[in-house]
Amino acid sequence: MSICDEKEDIIVVCGIGNSTRGDDACGPYVVCELAKMDVSDKFQVIDCGVAPENFIGKIRKINPSKVIIVDAVDLGAVPGSYEVVDIDKIKGDLLSTHKLPISLFIASIQNDICPDVEFIGIQPKGLGFGEDMSQECVAGCEKIVDCILG
Repeated sequence: MSICDEKEDIIVVCGIGNSTRGDDACGPYVVCELAKMDVSDKFQVIDCGVAPENFIGKIRKINPSKVIIVDAVDLGAVPGSYEVVDIDKIKGDLLSTHKLPISLFIASIQNDICPDVEFIGIQPKGLGFGEDMSQECVAGCEKIVDCILG
């Protein structure tokens, strides 16, 4: 039996971002919305804040079959639009407020916990301290929640 056969049929959704910096709160917003729903039989949600590397141990304990990461990144797109970003194309130069490049967090998960990682990036409108999330990003986050549940 391989380690993959021993995985729980649970999907971990990691929201990454700073809730005090406008649209950087998109990741935490998505996991907060999911946490309000009765989805614990299929999903475990983690608000990773700006230091997702601090949650690798928690993800390892859950032993998920898949990890979905949601973060605000500069996609060069219309604010609030989102896409599943090819993991192989993620580099440390994505718009980030994190201490370590997101690529290191993803590589750690793939190499040590679960190879099935999906990264959903959402285009921010503003990242100012003390700003609320833009309506565009709130709408985009609601669509992401629907996609994850679907």
